[in-house]
Amino acid sequence: MLNDTGRSVGEMAELVRDHDWESTSLGPMSQWPPALKFAVELALPSHAQIVMFCGPDFVAIYNDTYAPSIGTKHPDALGRPARAYWGELWDDLEPLLRRVRETGETVSAKNRPFYIERPDPETVYFDISYSPVFGANGEVVAVFCIVNETTAQVEAETALRQSEERLRSMINQTTVGVLQADLEGHLSFVNPGFCEIVGYSVDELRHLTLRDLTHPEDLPASMESLGSLGNDGESYTLEKRYVRKDGTPIWVSNHVSALRDRHGRVSEAVAVVVDITAQRRAVEAERRLAAIISSSEDAILGIDLDMVVTSWNNGAEKVYGYEADEMIGRSVTVLIPPDRIDEERQIIGRIKSGERVEPHDTIRRHKTGRDVEVSLSVSPIYDSNGRIVGASKNARDISVRKEAERIQATLIAELNHRVKNVLATVTAIARQTFARATDIDSATKTFEARLRSMARAHDLLTHGSWESASLNSLVREALSPYPADRIDILGPDTAVTPKLVVALSLILHELSTNAAKYGALSTEAGRIHISWSVEDMHPPKLFLNWIEVGGPVVVPPVRKGFGSRLIEGLLPGELGGSVDVTYEPEGLQCHIQASLDIDWASQPADQNV
Repeated sequence: MLNDTGRSVGEMAELVRDHDWESTSLGPMSQWPPALKFAVELALPSHAQIVMFCGPDFVAIYNDTYAPSIGTKHPDALGRPARAYWGELWDDLEPLLRRVRETGETVSAKNRPFYIERPDPETVYFDISYSPVFGANGEVVAVFCIVNETTAQVEAETALRQSEERLRSMINQTTVGVLQADLEGHLSFVNPGFCEIVGYSVDELRHLTLRDLTHPEDLPASMESLGSLGNDGESYTLEKRYVRKDGTPIWVSNHVSALRDRHGRVSEAVAVVVDITAQRRAVEAERRLAAIISSSEDAILGIDLDMVVTSWNNGAEKVYGYEADEMIGRSVTVLIPPDRIDEERQIIGRIKSGERVEPHDTIRRHKTGRDVEVSLSVSPIYDSNGRIVGASKNARDISVRKEAERIQATLIAELNHRVKNVLATVTAIARQTFARATDIDSATKTFEARLRSMARAHDLLTHGSWESASLNSLVREALSPYPADRIDILGPDTAVTPKLVVALSLILHELSTNAAKYGALSTEAGRIHISWSVEDMHPPKLFLNWIEVGGPVVVPPVRKGFGSRLIEGLLPGELGGSVDVTYEPEGLQCHIQASLDIDWASQPADQNV
């Protein structure tokens, strides 16, 4: 269906072609309505992001362009009901799909938010158009969804609005002058800082131009530069004199940039005006302004090249305990533990060479004498001539996070230690238990192998902080002693609870040991097929199949051994499910059903293993 035309097909076209549709509610592809086939043919080669939800179960079919938008859910989401792989947003998505399916109308929206996990939770935005695909009898056989993710655009617009608001606030609060004027010098905007510099109010400046404010001797150069800005749009810096309202001349540095209209023509100029009458005061004001712009809960401080503190924000007071008047003018080494003084010298050396020191974790000293763990980054500070005159240091207190990480690591290590101690104890008990066995070595080795299987299960749980483990990893770990090329493993990567991990590890150990001794793995041609699926029930159910082929002819055992009793006892007792073991001539088969919400608190049934 998908390559009869001779066109090259993408990954999704091949996946759709090869998918087992007969196992879905849509049935074999040959029986699909013509409209559905046509819609799929239209969607797959499209460069637009398209996903189709087909049939009453809203089975998913999507194209290559759409696949990246669902992250790690691809390609397992193909051919699965939408509820299974869009579960986190199903309450939001289902009404839209049902509306299209039940009314036949098209639903569209711009920048619509959706909560999605891919794999991390996040709110994303899409332009959507959900349209019906009608069958021969007018029924809706699929919902054809054209989407365009606009998350980056929405975030950029939000960031722009916030940036504009912050910029407006800063402009109105800063002591630096900001003005906007046309190329003839008519003022359209001035901030309070500019009013303070020239001594006029905003209302008075509405009736004045830059010609009126500029000192007569500097007027020709000033207007010539403004005219050049209109021609080439190149920003420039010009030092000149303004005449204040009281007649006093004042030197300023004008940093002028072009503003363009929607046709790209320079229509206005914006200037940042700094009073440079007292240069030192101007430099200090710029540093204070930078600190205000960067103010946060983080500690932000400035130092000169002699490591003397020159600025200190409120965040620094909170992190280090010193107030600004206690630190400004003192050496920053007050904050550094004696064994880390060389670290600060190395930082200053890198700053002098113009490098920015990327964030790194280190230790600093609080006023009380205690150590503070911080994430520190350092950047050079330049003067108006481009020379490096100091460093800006940004430190975030990470003590709480570090302590939490240490506690977590300690708890996990302790848990792992205790579990392995339990296993060692069980091993000793096993040796005592089988002390009178006829073949003590064989009995002990068998029991110890089972305990090692449990140990591997505990290792998997340790990596998951004892909350869950990957079923895929569990199966591959249990079968790792045997040739991988003779074992087929197929199933979704499902998270399983600790109790289920331990029980399944034991069961798979028994099955694989039996297969190696008597079954499919005891011959060169034998194979094992392991597959599983999860049904969205209450509670959700795991269905796992173990099928052996190509081994010796199977003869049902006369009596059941310990392994058989273990399997049949664990499943109903530990897993809240069932097991069906059949001894087909061509190979043993084991079909397992288990509850996925079983946990340590669940009460096991009576076992006789």
